[in-house]
Amino acid sequence: MRRQLPLGEPLARGYQFYAFPLAILATEARARDWILSNYIHVAFDPKAPDSPVPFGFYLYDHAISPWLEVVRTSREWVACVGADIVALCRDSIGAGYYPYLNLDEHHLPGRAPYQQWHQTHDVLLSGVDDDEGTFTVYGYTANGSLRTTTVGQDDVARAYASLDEVENDCFQVYFYRLRPDASYRMRLHVVGGAFEEYLSGANPSRRVDMLQEEWERAYGVDSYVPLRGYLRDYLNGDAAYDIRYLHVLWEHKRLMTERFLRLAELAPALAPLVDDCRAMQTDAVALRNGMLWHEQKGRSSRFDEEAMPRLERVFDTEVRVLRQAVEEIRRHPTQEPATDHRPGHQGTPTDAGRGGGT
Repeated sequence: MRRQLPLGEPLARGYQFYAFPLAILATEARARDWILSNYIHVAFDPKAPDSPVPFGFYLYDHAISPWLEVVRTSREWVACVGADIVALCRDSIGAGYYPYLNLDEHHLPGRAPYQQWHQTHDVLLSGVDDDEGTFTVYGYTANGSLRTTTVGQDDVARAYASLDEVENDCFQVYFYRLRPDASYRMRLHVVGGAFEEYLSGANPSRRVDMLQEEWERAYGVDSYVPLRGYLRDYLNGDAAYDIRYLHVLWEHKRLMTERFLRLAELAPALAPLVDDCRAMQTDAVALRNGMLWHEQKGRSSRFDEEAMPRLERVFDTEVRVLRQAVEEIRRHPTQEPATDHRPGHQGTPTDAGRGGGT
């Protein structure tokens, strides 16, 4: 069998656990409204820098989307049913499912730990070639690029089996498949409500506390407080280099620009805010790239001088833009789907749209 499942350019890629489903969703243009209605909230973990995700996007579950069918299993389940992982992944790809699992990168050519040290990391499989005895593996490579590489099926088997011996706390064996029959349309008041939560620093995990305990994080605009602290400590030489903080900041502002371009189609009065979002994105990418250059080329007095004022400019612009957007969205006529109020019905939207947490 030979089959390659498509992948697109994910709208956010700082962490693989959300870059993978977004790369699949990127192959379906109609999924864009759902993506831009989500990926609004950010969360800063007070346990940073010891947290595995010190600063990132918050969603209740990054694998949940109306455009994704998800089969959730685990290493334990695979062992219980006596499944061979190569055969399982091979057959899944043949059926259109992308396997998502953790492997020991010591056995994966093209990864930094290859034949050097043992390290568990998540990967997405997107293709199989039985003639060559290979899988197509998607993820971050040794040079820091997010792309596909070709890995032998025997290497995948060894990398999977190795995690029985190597410390590993990620046991998922998931399978994603695109749902072409899904539908979702952006609704101004849903996005506006998320903006209001973001501006207030509200904890969005409280909306799903019947499913899991609340996450104690700094959310929305409140995340700038610890972010300022990290950047200040880094500039003073009191914190280690970690580009993830500013990379996520840039991704968030890039998504905000894309979001406002779409919002302006629904509410033209929001169009003037697009240029402000672009300016915010420009400052955010300058922060990210400036930190990269600062670290790789030695201390830069320019970055030392410009970093904190630039971060403050991002903050001030974002607060002003979102406040203006909230005011305009409140004035805009409601376009929520009609509901069925007949006795015995729960007011379920009568259209086929299904929402996702922001």
